[in-house]
Amino acid sequence: MARGAGSVAGVRIDFHFDPTCPWCWITSRWLVDVRTRRDLDIRWRPFSLKIKNEGRETPERFRAAEDLGLGSLRVTVALDEAHGAEAVGALYTELGRRIHHDGQADVDLGGALAAAGLDPALASTAGDETLDGAIRGSMKAVLEITGDDVGVPIVEFDSPRGRRAFFGPIVSPAPVGTEADALFDHVIGLASIDSFFELKRSRSGSPQLGSRP
Repeated sequence: MARGAGSVAGVRIDFHFDPTCPWCWITSRWLVDVRTRRDLDIRWRPFSLKIKNEGRETPERFRAAEDLGLGSLRVTVALDEAHGAEAVGALYTELGRRIHHDGQADVDLGGALAAAGLDPALASTAGDETLDGAIRGSMKAVLEITGDDVGVPIVEFDSPRGRRAFFGPIVSPAPVGTEADALFDHVIGLASIDSFFELKRSRSGSPQLGSRP
């Protein structure tokens, strides 16, 4: 794949996501765009906002989304075990289309799996609580790197100084092309510096989803 001068190549990215989070969805599309030009190995890791918010009072309007997110992530765990990261990425793309672009509050997981070219029978795993252990384990591992006061998206990768993981970046809309590549190089570069912790400004407006993929 073509790469610009000074670019980062051959990077494994663990992208921690809840499919119901619009900011996470936008960041994921940025990485998918970068992957068309860079040697990125993206692994899609489950991060349940319902589990993260245990012990807190969740407003009624968010509860159905949290339930959908957890059920969907159980399916991704089963899917990853059976078919690997590419299959999980395909399902996440289909879920993102339906949840964020089509505004579906109650997604037909079997239909989403079928549309992604996957076995719709795996939708039955959405109610399998035994899969929560894998979700919790993945979350625990990455939060040991980031600290506990973050949600999603989280981008995790190997650096010369060891494993790195940071919340973000939050983008709206997702940059594409040369801007997307530049952001990737800067994020990886900053995150590789031992003394770097945070760079932030306040968000304004609603998530700009961009075109439906």
